[in-house]
Amino acid sequence: MFNRILVALKFGPASLHALKKALELARVSDADLHIFHAQDYTFQETDENDPEFVEIKKKTEIYYADEIEPLLGSLANVTFKSQPADPALHICKLAHMLPADLIVLGCHQLAEKISMGRLDYVGVTILEKAPCPVMLVPFNDR
Repeated sequence: MFNRILVALKFGPASLHALKKALELARVSDADLHIFHAQDYTFQETDENDPEFVEIKKKTEIYYADEIEPLLGSLANVTFKSQPADPALHICKLAHMLPADLIVLGCHQLAEKISMGRLDYVGVTILEKAPCPVMLVPFNDR
């Protein structure tokens, strides 16, 4: 079904819910799972030894180890990458480079609390520019 699944990971409940769905798909398909977390894009030109940037990288690594790794279970083919980037454009670039068969995104807003839609700029941009199918996972806090 899928060979390479790319997950756009924001460190929040909706994104974690989408990650869990991507993990299920990766297990069923025996697919490689690629997880990408975009750090604040304003750090793109920052020296990697800048104390503020070092602190952000450290927090990202701790969060991944504490919150994400336990969810992976026995899934072997998982990569995690995090860097300063425009999340939408970088996800599309990664999807093209892998090449990914599927991009998984979480919908970060509850349907009953908004009137226009469930996607923000990042989600809409990924839908418009993705080189492969995109799976939107609605957030369910129940």
